[in-house]
Amino acid sequence: MKKKTYKIGINRGNGRIWLEGKLIESCGFTCGAQYNRVDNIEGGEISLFAGTGSRRVTNGNKNGIARAVIELNDATILQRFAGFSRAEVEFRQGMLIYRGAK
Repeated sequence: MKKKTYKIGINRGNGRIWLEGKLIESCGFTCGAQYNRVDNIEGGEISLFAGTGSRRVTNGNKNGIARAVIELNDATILQRFAGFSRAEVEFRQGMLIYRGAK
């Protein structure tokens, strides 16, 4: 299990958290893979589960090399992480867990 902190950005008035590269791929979130998002309102977390779901990992192309990209970009980001400027992401096999971090 690994943890990393990311800045919560703003895009068109919505909160935005961007993950890319080998770290998410090592957890099973490869280019084009499906995943499911579950918001834990009381716990202040957002969890992503690889394997099934209506969402897909984007195939970002950088200098001709494919890389996995997950972008959370909606109004609920600012609601879930109100008062936080950063999000801590916990990387597990088949799962990513986002939590607010100062």
